[in-house]
Amino acid sequence: MKKLLATAALTMLTTAPMFASANQHHTHHHYHHGGPNAYQGPRVGLGISYLSDQYIDTDTGFKLEGGFDFNRIVGFNLSYEESGFDYYRGSVDYSTVKLGTDLGYAFPLSPSVSLKPYVSLGFHRTTEDDNWCSSKYCYSTNYSDTNTYYGIGMRLTADMFYINVSNEVMKLDVGPYRYEPNQIAVTVGLKL
Repeated sequence: MKKLLATAALTMLTTAPMFASANQHHTHHHYHHGGPNAYQGPRVGLGISYLSDQYIDTDTGFKLEGGFDFNRIVGFNLSYEESGFDYYRGSVDYSTVKLGTDLGYAFPLSPSVSLKPYVSLGFHRTTEDDNWCSSKYCYSTNYSDTNTYYGIGMRLTADMFYINVSNEVMKLDVGPYRYEPNQIAVTVGLKL
């Protein structure tokens, strides 16, 4: 999965100049005219997500996100993410709702392409569902925690489309355990 994240980041960095040169004279869309609203407005996207640290390495799940960019620097984000993993006679599933902001700077690469590296911070509500079976019985437990998160990311916007890559660290207290897993995601979406 780390190879997938590296590939997505590399793709963003290598395709940004191509988008910039291909769209150098293409400015008909309402989003990028270079006017006061060029870096404002809502966005919505869908992608993949997973959790990873020294104790957890989930399978690839999904992410649904929405947001609003106020200007080149500040953005608002709301997302829902699910991932989990199976093991012998059991499974663990995570679901997370995040509400936060991203702070960075959207560098214009052309009239219709921008690249925004950013830091993110906010709050999350994460639920962990554990299910396992012995030779005779099956059991389940459920833990939830509301806490903070922080991270980094990069968003490439080309005309009305965007690609977002993020790595966010969540503070998580579930049951007797306290840890800080990385929630890594790659999303593709529309700038509305």
